[in-house]
Formats: sequence, structure tokens, C-alpha cells
Amino acid sequence: TPATLKPRRNSGFFIIMNVIKTISVLLIVINLINAQVNTEAMRKQSGAEGIYNVLGIDFGFEKSDQEILDLATEYRMDYFNPNGFHAFVAMNYENGYEKESGKEKNTIQNKGFGYLRVTKNISSSLGLEIFTQFGFNDFLLMKDRRLAGSGFRYNLIDSEKTNSFLGVGLMQENEEYDLTGETDQQLVRSTNYLSWNINITENAMLNNTAYYQTATSDFGDYRILYDGSIEIELSEKLSFSVELNYRFDNDPHGDLGKSYVEISNGIDFNF
Repeated sequence: TPATLKPRRNSGFFIIMNVIKTISVLLIVINLINAQVNTEAMRKQSGAEGIYNVLGIDFGFEKSDQEILDLATEYRMDYFNPNGFHAFVAMNYENGYEKESGKEKNTIQNKGFGYLRVTKNISSSLGLEIFTQFGFNDFLLMKDRRLAGSGFRYNLIDSEKTNSFLGVGLMQENEEYDLTGETDQQLVRSTNYLSWNINITENAMLNNTAYYQTATSDFGDYRILYDGSIEIELSEKLSFSVELNYRFDNDPHGDLGKSYVEISNGIDFNF
């Protein structure tokens, strides 16, 4: 059975966010489901020709009789050209442990993923997408997850204040779990999403993405995923973000529950 995640104990403004996390955990029953990384929410929606990079870092360390480490890093790169081509790469790694004096480390978080998506515009509002992803998550007992797929992406709204996209597609999904009696899974899923992003002020943006995914061989095996975030620009190169992730899996693996909630915060460096 995986260890229970504990709230982070960072100093400064992270204390405020940790209070929010604690309240949220008390209000919501948190169970475990399969991990699906919402990379659509991480994608830079538009940009002039060129390469854009974002590096996110969240680090916490505390030591007395008990040593606690919490590290999260994220890197993404977007490339745009004037012919309607967009390539998006994302990588993420999170690790956390606690250790009491004279005892072994207790890993409370160890997960990571890599992702590549390429989009080519067919018209001013319609694009063709190809994507692939791999990842692992010890907390959810997921040893290995690999997928590849393709689909279409339609621009519903494009204005100065808001933009919205609808995506539909299919993907081949291969999963391996560290569960007794659980066989490796290989199946084809539909993957459909709706994303909408709102410029609240000149320096603040609200991002939302919702997914609906179902196995083509069993419509009762479906997932609903939501990612929301608020990004606040502190300077030209620095921004602060708060994220909410929710997952519901109607057919989870083993004894893992159907629902999962995560709240996080961090600093992003843009270059």
C-alpha cells in the first residue's frame, strides 16, 4: 500500500498554499486512480515564430529529528513557425521523502513523465495532432505507462480575452502496474478534451482543461479529468502559479479508488 502524501512544509508564501491544501484534503475524500498527465493545460496556446522555454521549480527541505525533502521540476518547450506548425515538449519529475533519525527513508512521492505533441494547421481553425507520452508514478503503483495517438483540434474561440479549443482523437495505451494479480493492459482509448483560457487581468490568466477518455472495447471503462490553474506574472521572466488537478476513473486498477485530487503551487522561469 502506498504511503499517504503529506502537505508540504515550505516557508514564506508556500505556507498559505499549504493551509489551502490542508483544508481541501479535509473537505474532499482523496482516493487513488490511474495517472493521466494533462499536457494540454501545459501547452503554450499561441506565439510568434521561434522557441519558448519554461522551467518550473518547487523545492522544500526541513530537518530536525525528522528530515523532509520535497522537490518538483518541470520543463517545457514550444516551437512555432509561420506555416501553422507547433511542436510541444514537456518533462516533469517529482520526488519527496521523510526520514526519522536512525530510520530508513520513507518515499512519499516519486513520479515523472515525458511528452511530445506536434500540431499542423489544416485551416485557420482546424489542426492535425500527433502525440506520444511515457511516465511512472510510484504513489499510484504505476511502473510504466506509454501511449501514442493522433487526432484533430478545433479552435472554438480566439479573442484577446479568451480562447477555447476542442480536441478529439484516438490513442494506443500500454500500462504496467505493481499490483499482485494485475496483468499488463494494452488497449485503444478515445481521447477528447475541451480547453478554455481567460485573461483575467493584464498579468493574470485562468486556464481550464477537461478530458473525457473511454476504452473503445468497453464504454464502461472511462476517465474524466480536469486541470485548472491561475498564473500570475510577477515580471517578464518570472510567474507564480496555483494548480488544481482532479481525476475520476470509473474502472480503476486493483483496490485503487476512483477519485484523486491534487493541489500544487510553484514558480516558473520563462526564457
